Amino acid sequence: MDSDDEAASANVLGVLGAILGYIGAEAAADSAFERLLWPQRAYSNFSLSSAPGVALLTPMGGPMYRAALKALDTIYKHGLLRGSYQGHMLGTAFFPDQGWTYTMHGGTYYESHTEDLRNCLWTRVLSYISMSTSNITPNPMKAEVKTTSVPLRAKVAVYRLNISRETSADKSRSLPFVSEGTRTPSFRVFLGISFSELTSILCAIGITAVYQSAWALLWLAPLLIRLFSAVFAIHRERLVSAVSASSISEPPCNYEIHCPQSDGNFMVLTGPPSLILQFFRHYGHPQRDHVREVLQLGTVFIFISLFPIGLLCYVMWMPVGIQHIWLGWQLYIVLAMYISRYSHVGASTSTEYGAAEAFMNRLHPPCNTTGNQQNRRHGSILFGNSKNGLDMMRADLTVTYHSRNQEGKDAFRGMLRGDIENGLGISTEKGSS
Repeated sequence: MDSDDEAASANVLGVLGAILGYIGAEAAADSAFERLLWPQRAYSNFSLSSAPGVALLTPMGGPMYRAALKALDTIYKHGLLRGSYQGHMLGTAFFPDQGWTYTMHGGTYYESHTEDLRNCLWTRVLSYISMSTSNITPNPMKAEVKTTSVPLRAKVAVYRLNISRETSADKSRSLPFVSEGTRTPSFRVFLGISFSELTSILCAIGITAVYQSAWALLWLAPLLIRLFSAVFAIHRERLVSAVSASSISEPPCNYEIHCPQSDGNFMVLTGPPSLILQFFRHYGHPQRDHVREVLQLGTVFIFISLFPIGLLCYVMWMPVGIQHIWLGWQLYIVLAMYISRYSHVGASTSTEYGAAEAFMNRLHPPCNTTGNQQNRRHGSILFGNSKNGLDMMRADLTVTYHSRNQEGKDAFRGMLRGDIENGLGISTEKGSS
């Protein structure tokens, strides 16, 4: 009778594990494998303040096989499995495609045209800037009747980001500096990866202490795979030197970003083409290396099989006590994946989020503002691959907040009309979508 009860209990545990694997596989986000294959960007902003959320909500020891298969399918469709230096990485987990477009307005200097945005660092930075602290005041010019209040329908931001060369004065102002590596990941990156698997490390320590069992290695497998992937991370295209690329005589252009309507914001980047176009084209693009590509693909294959192997071991060979720990750990990871899927916890350690935080800490209203100018904020940061390097550039952000989409669109078009009056010669026929 006891053996029958044990068999029934084992069957129940096996069914629960299979159901949990099915439910959990739906929760795994594609961004997990973007972080795996681009650790230099994903963990460049890791800090002790972000450590708790990263440790609790971003482990990869759960049922990741569905997201891994999707990443591998995309890699296969882009031809990366055909052989050395074949296929295209844009649009894969190696180099995600944002799917937006931009229109370059160069007046009489350059022909206006529209192209794909590809993977633009700065538009992602602007998307992460929070409007929760903005103080939106009604625009009196929009009030058709004084006695009628204008309701706040949705906060809308109009962003203007100006990219220019760093000057000696910028260094003396002690502007915040944001950077990301493009070669072998830094110690900060490895620390961020280790913290993201802190729960699995603690489980492994507990199993070793209580059961003295080699099954603890199963909990450490995701960490070891991720550290191995980071050691052999693919190198990335660096920034073009701001000294050689940008000259005083090169006229600035406006780059109107066509955001999806669901984004609810309006963006324009301004600066010399040689500085800005690299962010729309090749900055951050993987440098082809067949050996490293094969090793990275190997880690994706391992994550496809990791949960099924763990489930087989759980059903067939694990002692009952360790079975309960494994099942509870998987349940915890599934819940964490559902929470992190709809939050910025996973992105909080990225370069883009770090730049957005630096901007938010410096966004202050201009002095002596009145009327609609009260909604205007300014902030500046420095960006480069290395501090005091030749690729250092300055980013100046001006943002205005509005209470409805049409008001934001009018402000955006008015800003571009002002550029025409100042001689930049930018068309405003096509507004940001």
